[in-house]
Amino acid sequence: MNKLLKPLFTVTLGLTVFTAGCGSSKNPGSTTQGNQNAGKQAVEITYQSWITPNLTAAFYDNAIKKFQEKNPGIKVKRIEPPANEGSPDNYLKTLLAAGDFPDVVQNATIKLFFDADALHEIPIDADIKQINNYDSSMINGKLYNISAVRQPQSLMFYNKKMFADAGITNIPKTWTELEDASAKLKAKGFTPILTAGDWTAGFAFSAMASPTIYKDNQKWYTDRYDGKVKFTDPNWIEAANYFDGLVKKGYFNKGALSIGYTDVEQEFLKGNGAMYPMGVWFTAAEAKAKKDFEVGVFPIPTKDGKVFMVGSDNEGLFAVSKTSKQADAAIKFAKFMMLDPEVGKEFLKADALISNLKTPITYDMSPLQKELAGMMAGVGKMVGHYNNQVGSVPVSGIQDQYNKVAQTLLLGNAAVKDQMASLDAYWESHKK
Repeated sequence: MNKLLKPLFTVTLGLTVFTAGCGSSKNPGSTTQGNQNAGKQAVEITYQSWITPNLTAAFYDNAIKKFQEKNPGIKVKRIEPPANEGSPDNYLKTLLAAGDFPDVVQNATIKLFFDADALHEIPIDADIKQINNYDSSMINGKLYNISAVRQPQSLMFYNKKMFADAGITNIPKTWTELEDASAKLKAKGFTPILTAGDWTAGFAFSAMASPTIYKDNQKWYTDRYDGKVKFTDPNWIEAANYFDGLVKKGYFNKGALSIGYTDVEQEFLKGNGAMYPMGVWFTAAEAKAKKDFEVGVFPIPTKDGKVFMVGSDNEGLFAVSKTSKQADAAIKFAKFMMLDPEVGKEFLKADALISNLKTPITYDMSPLQKELAGMMAGVGKMVGHYNNQVGSVPVSGIQDQYNKVAQTLLLGNAAVKDQMASLDAYWESHKK
């Protein structure tokens, strides 16, 4: 009897393990996977989260709780940068130098930490192949981040009531039309455009200037590495002069440099400005805000009026430390945050992102989000800008130089060519 039971038990166990392995490609971090760890000593991973007005500490703690329930053999310790500087890069550089780099990092500049040899390669398995264009953020043919979102960023949100009061009946499509609309808004006593003095300034400058450049050269950063183009070329100088002209005509908010991202978002939602250049994530805050006006959205105008969107497809988000002692657990957690149907839905909805899975995760959208989704329906693969890929990933830390340039331009007395030359100088000193 015992001789018959032993072979039967072995076959049954083998089938159980095989089934669990197959299930992992469909639902990373599933209960089946978690139960495989039951009875084993729990491992702990450290996760650097990224707190924003939309993605709160409570959101992350709830996601971690759900992950641990499905994976009882893994404990997640969450840490966060002490302040929102636009990216966690400086915080993570300090941890890396101290030998305390987290197992999982979020919203880091991938190229920066790839160059520092700090990131673990992500295997291209069945889970990753669920993501459309998963190869779009590869570096040297290898993947170092897990992201499954579309994030349009060259968006201009606007106060529909102010536009109507100023007699603006057509949405601006060209630079000239945006200037004309700004003049009408200012004449009515409205602040035409809102921005802030932290990373928001550099982001707004890039989002408002670069679509005109990159629609004609979607590999601009690659060409910059090859010395074929420069920030001091006539097209970039013209775009920077356009932005500078908006500043000098008084179309941006006074005191922009003294406020930050969270502040300017609230200024717009309080009705203290007519237009706000920002990414798709703003729609999450708008959906929760109490206000007496309707918000609309249009693509940031280009010089000739041809629509061209910049943003990111599968950029950034989650990456794993190369020196993690629990790399498998870290990768499992990073996948869970993106691919788990329940948590993935909560993540997308919280930051108003668009799923880039082959079977998209959907959620109930606000009127503004539906308007944006309709606008994006015909938009194909986007080109990046700022610190995102435009043919190639830019040099590490380029966003900080964009920020400095934009902050200087917002003072209203900058030499535009000198500022653009500083971007070239930064690029040359940091390229490898």
